[in-house]
Amino acid sequence: AEKLNQVLDHMLEMQSDFEALLTKNRIFIDRMKDVAIISAEEAINWGFTGPALRSTGVAYDVRKDNSYLVYDRFDFDIPVGLQGDNYDRYLVRLEEMRQSASIIRQALEQMEEGPIIIEDTNITLPKKNKVYANFESLAHHFKLVIDGIETPPGEIYSSTEAGNGELGWYIVSDGSGTPYRCRVRPPCFPIVSAMPRLLRGHMIPDIIATFGTVNMVGGECDR
Repeated sequence: AEKLNQVLDHMLEMQSDFEALLTKNRIFIDRMKDVAIISAEEAINWGFTGPALRSTGVAYDVRKDNSYLVYDRFDFDIPVGLQGDNYDRYLVRLEEMRQSASIIRQALEQMEEGPIIIEDTNITLPKKNKVYANFESLAHHFKLVIDGIETPPGEIYSSTEAGNGELGWYIVSDGSGTPYRCRVRPPCFPIVSAMPRLLRGHMIPDIIATFGTVNMVGGECDR
């Protein structure tokens, strides 16, 4: 915990340094402010979530609106912007870094002593050192990975607040260890899909800054 707190302190110090260089820098502001504006209504229609949506003034966060795990025990704010431009997206992500550091510190304070993984061998992979040294553990690891964990028949949608927004999973189970149907709702795909809309009427160099503020993740867009 002490080591992690030191890492967080160092991260926030570095953040303060580049904030001092950029946030009030006239050149940076001129290149970011009023560029790639999108309204809250349009952002919702495109399917925006996460920082890109919050930059338009919509305070939607899965951790607050559909709380999961222990997020209801943490005290944190949801930063929002004003007009949904590149500058707002930059400011929202800056504040979210501070909020994330606060959440991690609260988690460290509330974390109880004990194991970090359930000990039910029917659903838990054996430890790596046992897999490499013990045939039974190797066979158990192989069976869990290949056959999967048997789940009751039914369907479910569950989501988490990922770096770019709502990462959702819709799964249909037929009772086996392999999903009958699985659909991923990646937060980045709808945001990148709106790039032509965001960049309409702007200059070609504005593509670089806009691309950076939407934080495209290739794996999320590979659908």
